[in-house]
Amino acid sequence: MLGTASSASSHDHAAVNSQLARILESPHFRNSKRSQALLRFILESALTGDHTPLKERSIGAAVFGREIAYDTAQDPIVRNAAIEVRKRLAQYYLEPEHAGELRIDIPIGSYIPSFRIESPAAEPIKQAAPALANAHKWMLAAVVLALIGIAATYLWTIRRTPASELDAFWDTMFRDGKTIQICIGQPTRLYRFTGPRIEELNQLLGAPSGSDRDTTHLSISPAELTWVAPEYLFLRDALSGFNVASWLQAKGRSYQLTSVTATNYSQLRRVPLVAIGAFNNQWAMRVNAELRFAFSRRSDGGVLYDSIDDRRNPNATQWRVAQPVTGTMTEDYAIVTHVFDPATENTVISAAGIETYGTLAASEFITRPEYVGAALRAAPKDWSRKNVQFVLGTKIIDGAPGPPRVLAAHFW
Repeated sequence: MLGTASSASSHDHAAVNSQLARILESPHFRNSKRSQALLRFILESALTGDHTPLKERSIGAAVFGREIAYDTAQDPIVRNAAIEVRKRLAQYYLEPEHAGELRIDIPIGSYIPSFRIESPAAEPIKQAAPALANAHKWMLAAVVLALIGIAATYLWTIRRTPASELDAFWDTMFRDGKTIQICIGQPTRLYRFTGPRIEELNQLLGAPSGSDRDTTHLSISPAELTWVAPEYLFLRDALSGFNVASWLQAKGRSYQLTSVTATNYSQLRRVPLVAIGAFNNQWAMRVNAELRFAFSRRSDGGVLYDSIDDRRNPNATQWRVAQPVTGTMTEDYAIVTHVFDPATENTVISAAGIETYGTLAASEFITRPEYVGAALRAAPKDWSRKNVQFVLGTKIIDGAPGPPRVLAAHFW
């Protein structure tokens, strides 16, 4: 059993510091300087017995270099970092080898840590041996109870054990039974003609380019254009959302299809998210922005490219598509990300291609067991407890993406 939670002042400081050192050296904290700094500051402040520094604004100034009067509502860096620390602590204590250690918690809504120590289970009171005449009766009852326990365990295991690697990949999205939000990216630059010249402009610019189409001296004023991007979806993005919705429906899971313009942060605080699309989906771009594999737009030799960057190999340029896309594309690239997002405290899956061909291939990857199964053959044994990113490539043949190929993977 766990002992009663208590404050830092009631614990031996050496024991707390020793436990802090173990935690910071663990794989869960070793590579996160931000989480290390916040946890160290919270514990060191708590050990002094003075909780004055353990206020959001004070922590922001002391740990993250903010001005002491900064607006915490506009800059939630401390809250986001605390969410990440709580998640990493939970992962640390989930491992059996840490079960008997001093437990450090940061309660939600506070930055004052609490401490608990595992209490040894009480020794069962030894009963006097039953009379020989009743021995068979007790043995039969024990066997029946044991069989019931085995059956219950077996049924629970069947219920909780994912049927395939793909089920395991989605398991954290299903755990709380929440409705999953599928957010589809939309065009960012799409306009419709308006005003008295609608027909003239439609006929002129709607015709195929050629010798009979002279736009050299054409002038269009802003008043003749209306932004209509929120009304439309790219076809392959819509098909990607349909792929995910069909998978969820087959699994008996509830979902909601929405567009990126109809999705806001407060909604994502309540539900897991599947983000479809990259440059046309701000939520996919945000969740990938600080990870190893991320999207970027850069110029090289006077040519603009949309790219997937590898922060461990920043000079690599193999995953990119020239912009604007001209002629027939032959290959596209995508990132599939499965991550716990500390900003929303929910799991996010992102299926995002540089172009919509890659997005469609990514949606097939996350809904087809043969693709995920093949990708996870070389994964760490505990991959289902980790965040993961896959970089995918897909050949484009006759205007359709081919099977997704895994080009790189990262687990953490």
